Amino acid sequence: MAKKKDKARAEELRKRAEKMLTEDPQAIRTMVPADIQKLIQELNVYQIELELQNEELRRTQLELQEARDKYLNLYDFAPAGYFTLDRNGIIVDVNLAGSELLGSEKHRLIGTQFTSSISPDSQDAFYFHYRESLKTGTKSSCELKMLKADGTLFPAQLISMAMPEKDGNINQCRTAVMDITERKRAEETLREAKEFSQSLITSARDGVSVLDNRGVHIDVNPALCEMTGFLREELIGAGPPHPYWPPEQYEEIDRAFRNTLAGDFADVELTFMRKNGQRFPVIVSPAGIKDKEGNVISYFALVKDITERKLAEEMLRQSEEKYRTILAEIADSYFEVDLTGNLTFVNDSTCRNLSYSREELLGMNYRGFTAEEDIKHVFQIFNDVYRTGEPNIGFPWKIIRKDGNVGFVEASVSLLHSQTGEIIGFRGVGRDITERKKAEEERKQLELKAQVTSRLASVGEMAAGVAHEINNPLTGVIGYAQLLMDRKDVPPDIRKDLVAMNEGAQRVAGIVKRLLTFSRQTKPERRYVDINELIESTLALRAYHLRVNNIKVTTQLAPDLLETVADPGQIQQVLLNLIVNAETEMKLAHGKGKLAITTEKSDNTIKICCQDNGPGIKPEIIDRIFDPFFTTREVGQGTGLGLSLCYGIITEHKGKIYAESKPGKGATFTVELPVVAEAEPPKPSEAVVEEPEKVAKARILVVDDEQVIRDFVKRVLAGEGYEVETVDNAGDALKKIEGKRYNLVLIDIKMPAMDGVELYRRIQKIAKSLARRVVFITGDIMGADTEKFLSETKVAHIDKPFDAEQLSREVRRALTVVR
Repeated sequence: MAKKKDKARAEELRKRAEKMLTEDPQAIRTMVPADIQKLIQELNVYQIELELQNEELRRTQLELQEARDKYLNLYDFAPAGYFTLDRNGIIVDVNLAGSELLGSEKHRLIGTQFTSSISPDSQDAFYFHYRESLKTGTKSSCELKMLKADGTLFPAQLISMAMPEKDGNINQCRTAVMDITERKRAEETLREAKEFSQSLITSARDGVSVLDNRGVHIDVNPALCEMTGFLREELIGAGPPHPYWPPEQYEEIDRAFRNTLAGDFADVELTFMRKNGQRFPVIVSPAGIKDKEGNVISYFALVKDITERKLAEEMLRQSEEKYRTILAEIADSYFEVDLTGNLTFVNDSTCRNLSYSREELLGMNYRGFTAEEDIKHVFQIFNDVYRTGEPNIGFPWKIIRKDGNVGFVEASVSLLHSQTGEIIGFRGVGRDITERKKAEEERKQLELKAQVTSRLASVGEMAAGVAHEINNPLTGVIGYAQLLMDRKDVPPDIRKDLVAMNEGAQRVAGIVKRLLTFSRQTKPERRYVDINELIESTLALRAYHLRVNNIKVTTQLAPDLLETVADPGQIQQVLLNLIVNAETEMKLAHGKGKLAITTEKSDNTIKICCQDNGPGIKPEIIDRIFDPFFTTREVGQGTGLGLSLCYGIITEHKGKIYAESKPGKGATFTVELPVVAEAEPPKPSEAVVEEPEKVAKARILVVDDEQVIRDFVKRVLAGEGYEVETVDNAGDALKKIEGKRYNLVLIDIKMPAMDGVELYRRIQKIAKSLARRVVFITGDIMGADTEKFLSETKVAHIDKPFDAEQLSREVRRALTVVR
């Protein structure tokens, strides 16, 4: 307001000044200086106001220009096509998007009739739309088909707005054109999807209902109406409780329905009601329908009538009830297991035979009641039945009952199939044959466990583990010592040292042999043995354990020559069992002890006494200590086979073994052996083979993983004139055999990766004739498999440690035999 007043006053001063200058110039001369000064000031103010007005005008013009430029940019680069049309529909202006939309340049479009770019069948709609905009002066919209310059049609949406002039007349109209091809395509896709969904719902064999988020029916399909007997009109708009909910089930169904509304879309089994009041079972599978933001806006429920299934289940239940009744009455065990071996069904006989309740057995794996040594055997039977599809009839099965007692079953197993034919497990029948098998099984267990127990109670396993490692270097020591002793240029003092070295090595070889003999890895033999020497040897084997367990040992051995014919390995087993038992009892009782061993000869009997100061033996059990499987130890600490084994061995030697004891005062075990003057006549042996002659120019391959063995064998055989090659593994040996011919192959039985037995089998496949010219070298105890292999194949073998003479002799023999 202040600015307007200042402008008005300045304008008034200007007019007064102009009037004075034009009408009365002389009046200025008569004006006093103060008035003139005031007039000048007012004129200056006026001048400043004019300049301000001009500056504001220029700023306004710039803002208008900037706004116009922005408008033109928006107009030209807008994503929609903009057309300015006159009242007759002639294009006055068009933006860049409009020209691109129609596929024609801007200057070619300006001045043309807009309807030339509209499909002929849409032109009437455009005229109505355009005239409506001109007539009313408002914005209007329509959809029609437009035509590109190349003749391509496309759907478009037009939005027209009249452009009034200053006088209010409407001579032009601005029309925005948008290509809605994608939108139309999306709408068509959505329409097809809706039609497809509706078709699925309508044609579905199971009932389908669509509900809003309040649970009110929006839609139902014919199957649901047919299932429930209600008309579609009776269900649409109905809300919980729904007409097909039985009143007595309201609470249960409503709870399930509320869970669904809360987002729990799990299947639920319910009871529905038909219009006639009949109840029927259903499974309802709900799902949520979400909007773009992920909010559930409605629900979809699939309803399946399971009446037939329930009837089938009931029939199956009745059938199974009969089936179970039959199974419950039979005396034999019947069981079913899944593919992992877990019991899924057992009859009463199975429970009785295993001494478990049904609840304890169901879910138990068959390994839980199978004897450990039978688990692999039973597994293999199940595996074979699964693989071949053929049942296994009448195989033996050793079981362990709940009370720990052993039982025996004669079982038959076959496949168990599902209704679709899929293999889902096994079914089996078992007959308890414990009484029939008990004696036989005990004999077998006695033999097997006696061997295991005797080995565990001795150093047999130790011998098995270290023999190979000892015999390999021992072969080198003995062999090289003898090679050096055979040289003529060795000084006497050195030869003396070599003799001592060789004797020491031979002594070690003897110890290893005794270990192997004791571990029962050599064949049992009856020969003259010195009982005193056998006792000292046994105590030497156990010396370390006796010392660390604080057991003081004293011996009083008869000076007489206590020799008799016996199996040294078996007698040593008896002695070691007695020593270990005494050692264990004294250690448990006192943590230390005293052990006295005496021998004497009376008439034709050798008497051995083993006395300890342990806790002694209770009178009520002393008569049972030699019974098989009897033990006073905790479970897992003894098998009860040691003393029974001793009893059997001494009885076989026509002797006696017995015990004397007083509780708290130790025990004395006495062994009496008859003196046998001479050994049994030897069995007829094979004809003696004369010393074989040397086969000249023979090529020999040596396969051994020990460097010292390879070097020694090569040196000895090369010195004999043979052509010798060596390798340290079976793989390289096979490569050489495939590329060269050899007269003989020496193979170490135990090697890493591929052992000698496997190498021999490979040689049989690639060179059968060479397989007959193989000699094995073994430096440790041979297991049952190896002994069986050598026995069946009749392949020659050399035991380590061996010397040069033994090696040469066996090689000549092998070359002579196969020549």
